[in-house]
Amino acid sequence: MKLNFKFLLAAAVVPASFITFSSVAQVDSTYPVQPSPKPYIVDVKTSTGDDAGQYRGMTAQTDPFAISTELGASPYPEDRFLAFPDIKMGIGSQITIYRAPSYTIIDGRRESVMRSWTSTIGELLSEKNIEIGEDDKINFSTDTQLELNMEIRIIRVAITSVKTTEDIDFELVKKEDNTLDQGKIRIEQAGALGERVLTFEVRREDGVEVSRRLTGTEIALEPVTEIRIIGTKPVITGWCKYNDLVLDASIKNGLDPNKLCKLMNIESLGRSSIIGEHDGVKYYGLFQYESGFWVSVSSKAGYSGADILDAKAQIYTTAWALTHGYSGRW
Repeated sequence: MKLNFKFLLAAAVVPASFITFSSVAQVDSTYPVQPSPKPYIVDVKTSTGDDAGQYRGMTAQTDPFAISTELGASPYPEDRFLAFPDIKMGIGSQITIYRAPSYTIIDGRRESVMRSWTSTIGELLSEKNIEIGEDDKINFSTDTQLELNMEIRIIRVAITSVKTTEDIDFELVKKEDNTLDQGKIRIEQAGALGERVLTFEVRREDGVEVSRRLTGTEIALEPVTEIRIIGTKPVITGWCKYNDLVLDASIKNGLDPNKLCKLMNIESLGRSSIIGEHDGVKYYGLFQYESGFWVSVSSKAGYSGADILDAKAQIYTTAWALTHGYSGRW
């Protein structure tokens, strides 16, 4: 059906005015009347007044938003509506929709398009109940004038205090014990790690950590020092005759008893009474001393006058000789 607005104008002269979509015709509820479809034309314009489409049709709706929706104009709640004649007259109207300007707001990780007739970014955010925190960042100042299709980006900043822990290494103290066999270790006191609490100020922007600053440390648990007893008592690891004498002589002279045993085995296989001869010179006992050398060295070792075949005298004298510059003799 083609609208005849000359007829409409003849029927009534009503000044044009902006109408909110909540405006409805008043109907006497005492006698309910089912509204009948009326003819409407919906002209859509951009916020700057440019034509953006026209829609025609019949509808029984009495609200400009509902009328425009039913006719396919897809209005937005923020749009402005102008109707002539007034819809309340019930004879049909020509409705003009002015699209509200749209802006893209990227708030943190959420992007949305919002429409508004406000003038500044601050007014837009206030209207949409979008709050900017003290530490948040925005790509424009709030007094910036809005421009069509402007993209407003809000970076949500969260500053929190984060506590973490880290281990504290314990100290290691070693003590020598000449009553404990060499190579053996005894734990006198077991070590234990301590714990340190670190406090950081962590800054996150849109949920992503961008900085971390140490603000404090605290010892939550003191470490326990470990004490290890290290055996230094010489130990004979192979076969050796006169073990006790060899060990005692070695300990007193700071000598490895295995060195003394090895030399004894090479020279006499542990036979204290053996007498050898080489180039007409006789050699006696466990370490094969010739008589002149024996008299000289044994007296220095504290065994002056001892029998050259005395096993104990030879063992202690040789231990002394090996640690006092005579090792080249053998």
